[in-house]
Amino acid sequence: MSKDIPTEEKSIRERGTYANDGNDPTLASYLSSLFFLLSVPALVTAAYGGYWAGLYAESAVVPAFAGLLVASLAGVFGIMHYRTGW
Repeated sequence: MSKDIPTEEKSIRERGTYANDGNDPTLASYLSSLFFLLSVPALVTAAYGGYWAGLYAESAVVPAFAGLLVASLAGVFGIMHYRTGW
């Protein structure tokens, strides 16, 4: 029997860890994960930065964050749309 076929001799974790199915991480997947991890802390900091710089009142921090979040998602969608050629 071929070693590529899952058998009882390997644990489920080992089968998943050493599987060669072409889904190796790419630069795009790393950038996506980085955006996912850092976008909210960066946008919260930017929203409070605008308040600390005196651009708006403290009551406008949440709407500023919401606007930045929507703008960042639209920007990422635009980049993905451009890169995939749809």
